[in-house]
Amino acid sequence: MNSFWNGKRRFVALLMFLAGVFVALRVPPVIPFIQLPGEKFPEGFNIPFVDIRWTNTMVGSVLVWIVLLLFAVYVTRRRPKDGNEVPPGGFYYLFEVLFEGLMGFVGGIAGGRHFRLIFNMFMTIFLVVLMANWMELVPGVDTIGFIHPHVKEKYDAEADEYKLVTTDGYEIYQGFLGISYVNGQCDWISPADEAAADQAALANAELARLAAAEGVAVKAAYARYQAEHNGHGDDATQEGGDGHGADDHADEAVESDEATAAYDEVLAARVAEKQARRDRSCYTGVAAAPWQDGYEPYDKTKSKDISLHPDPSSDAAKLVPWVVLPFVRVPSTDLNMTLTIALISFVMIQFIGFKALGIGYLTKFFNFGTLFKSPLGGIDVAVGLLELIGDFAKILSFSFRLLGNIFAGSILLFVMSFLVPILPWPFFILEFFVGVIQALVFALLTAIFMNLATISHHHDDDHDHAEAH
Repeated sequence: MNSFWNGKRRFVALLMFLAGVFVALRVPPVIPFIQLPGEKFPEGFNIPFVDIRWTNTMVGSVLVWIVLLLFAVYVTRRRPKDGNEVPPGGFYYLFEVLFEGLMGFVGGIAGGRHFRLIFNMFMTIFLVVLMANWMELVPGVDTIGFIHPHVKEKYDAEADEYKLVTTDGYEIYQGFLGISYVNGQCDWISPADEAAADQAALANAELARLAAAEGVAVKAAYARYQAEHNGHGDDATQEGGDGHGADDHADEAVESDEATAAYDEVLAARVAEKQARRDRSCYTGVAAAPWQDGYEPYDKTKSKDISLHPDPSSDAAKLVPWVVLPFVRVPSTDLNMTLTIALISFVMIQFIGFKALGIGYLTKFFNFGTLFKSPLGGIDVAVGLLELIGDFAKILSFSFRLLGNIFAGSILLFVMSFLVPILPWPFFILEFFVGVIQALVFALLTAIFMNLATISHHHDDDHDHAEAH
């Protein structure tokens, strides 16, 4: 039975690998539109009873808490009822080993009467941040979502009106069951940009023609100079009349051929670029060029037909670029989430400090007791103010350390999945351990700072003074 299940699991793994290869080869990869704040859902997707629109990072945070709630229910049901009961094996046993190991680890750093509060805070932050970080490894996160037109309104001061402006994006196509897909092989090109590129190709072709003609003229002049100074000038004059007529006609013919070839080469490269897009089934950037049959000049008035919210299945969808607005994004890539946890950590550090030391906790930051009693009193005041600044600096360091590492990791997975769509597994393994390390660092620093907040500076000073005597 067990061997059969093992064989079945290997068969399932093989099918998943083949499915991944098929999808990687058949579905063009798309790098989602990358921005730091969480993207807002389209209109109509508001939080119930609140006039606040959902964001994909907020949805990710809700999913994290749902997973943690289900995990807590699972652990509660699997936990032995008394000390004589043998713990069940499998995942629960692994969790219990890790839990006890972390408890002993934190106990060695922040033991004492406040250990339970410190450890509870450590474990809560660790699990929340870990689940949020690991969400970037889940298929579909950051890649499946709304097809969103990348159009924005911009105020035109001269016309005193708002105009719709297109930005970067991709073309879309209709797939199975009428679902719209972003075509990662076809970046969207506006008619204005295409017309500008055609005119640039014409200008470059003319420059290439002039450069080729100038090169031929220089070579011909140098050849005549060499002939005249090598003693062949008289013979050339006798045979050709004035010595230049026949050569001039030959030079003009060569100049014309090379200049035309250089001109045509530049235009041919532009046509080949359009044909390459046409071969990828792109529908923008493939119109006939000004030097080709069927060319139609670009009509600037067509830009007024752009819609802010076009129907993806209509012809108006071809007039705008499209991007993927993910349903779910990794919460750790949003500063709102990392800053919130950092503020909670900061508040708990101050809370446990007041709980352990009372109002005397403030003397860590405002130590004026020795200002007039000791020559070093001014140093104590300066150190206290530096500690106060350092406590507030922890908010920034906590927030941006986690945000920077996970955001950079998400972009790394996007790019490597785009470049190596079949075998990006080493980078997934890397981000797996990065997620663990960042969660452990965040939670461990919180535990260390909470423990330091319970230690009185006066206690250390009195202890040192007693040892001196």
